[in-house]
Amino acid sequence: MSDETSNDMMEDEEMQTANLDAMKATATRMGISYHPSIGAEKLAEKIKAKREEEPEPPATPLSPAAEETHAQQVRRLRTEALALVRIRVTCMNPSKKDIEGEIFTVGNSILGTVRKYVPFNSDEPWHVPQIIYDMMRTRKCQVFVKERSKNNVAFKKGKLINEFAIEVLPPLTEKELQELSQRQVMAQGS
Repeated sequence: MSDETSNDMMEDEEMQTANLDAMKATATRMGISYHPSIGAEKLAEKIKAKREEEPEPPATPLSPAAEETHAQQVRRLRTEALALVRIRVTCMNPSKKDIEGEIFTVGNSILGTVRKYVPFNSDEPWHVPQIIYDMMRTRKCQVFVKERSKNNVAFKKGKLINEFAIEVLPPLTEKELQELSQRQVMAQGS
């Protein structure tokens, strides 16, 4: 045989091997079981039978979030993160029992830094941005509880608890908003 003929045969074998490897990857992705030494023809038949059995789902249109521009996405995320939530907070941390409130600071690459004072144990509800509310919900503190061992020996064991008990209240109604604005106007006038 000539060198050209042997080169053509080697290239043809390499293409068949690459094609078989691609078909094996497709079969694996589709959940088709096959023997490692399966031939290309048999594997192609199995793939074809599986495709006829389970037609591919129709393409779904892109969600509105996927179609928005970067600026629209930033605006939407900022609006969601800064939306006010009306809450009443009780501090469960024993080391902060005498503290009347705390300034919370949260930030990210989209919003920058957001700071808000939140009073504790107050009868009056307080409005905080959603991002601060989310952070407060995840905060934990450590308390120590007395336990007894197998030998009835007392010892203290650390336990993580939620730092804040947060009561989420419904948003203000139009009537409540008007009353609040009247009180604020009267307070500024005096």
